[in-house]
Amino acid sequence: METISELWDIAAVRHAVISVVFILITVIFWLIYRCIRKSYRKKRDIDEKTRAASSIRSVIYDTIKVSIFLLLVLAILQINGVNVTSLIAGVGVASAVIGLALQDFLKDIIMGIHIMMDDFYQIGDLVKYEDEEGIVEAFNLRSTKLRSIGSGDLITICNRNVSKVSKSSSDIYIHLPLPYDLALGDANALLEKAVESIKECEGIADSTFLGTNNFDDSSVDHLIKVVCEKPDMKLGCRRRALAAIRQTLETEHVDIPYQHVDVHMK
Repeated sequence: METISELWDIAAVRHAVISVVFILITVIFWLIYRCIRKSYRKKRDIDEKTRAASSIRSVIYDTIKVSIFLLLVLAILQINGVNVTSLIAGVGVASAVIGLALQDFLKDIIMGIHIMMDDFYQIGDLVKYEDEEGIVEAFNLRSTKLRSIGSGDLITICNRNVSKVSKSSSDIYIHLPLPYDLALGDANALLEKAVESIKECEGIADSTFLGTNNFDDSSVDHLIKVVCEKPDMKLGCRRRALAAIRQTLETEHVDIPYQHVDVHMK
């Protein structure tokens, strides 16, 4: 017992023992946390649509892991007589410098977390980025990948530019100008025929004549709504709907009005 007491009086031995105890307590806490996390994950089936929540859990898991490690290191340094306060101040200055150098990267991470937590969009959604519409194929904390429905190109968007991204509807609205001299009843009958013709097109689930939209200079503007079966078929459905409308107009011998220019010469 005297030998143990003498060893305990030695500062280096005492500090080493306390450090080992801290490490053992931290390891035990970490193992318990991992077991709880693993049992929770087994109870939930994670599919393609719930990857956002899974990514958030991964971020929280990594944050907790790094925080525990840093606290353990600081505690051991403090036990062994290192001035942790000045060390933290130095680390703070270094972090500020690194933050300025990596500010775009940090913006991507922060906005990526916002996208996942706010459910801004999910995989398979149709979104618009600037003038391009595409299907969300994948996204993570740094970037979002879109497959353009027009060209098929894969577009990568940094998450800091999420303010330029908007969620699009798969519905199509077609403006159809008709001449003023076409009677109202004839115009409605023509539009109903066009709608029925559109419904028969491939990839179109439904179509509706919404009514008169505007009185233009040389025509009456009418609005037709087209509902696509799938978001990625939007452009193809629009082309087929326009072809069906043109075929109906030709069958009914109705011309689409266009602007005329009269030139008077002396």
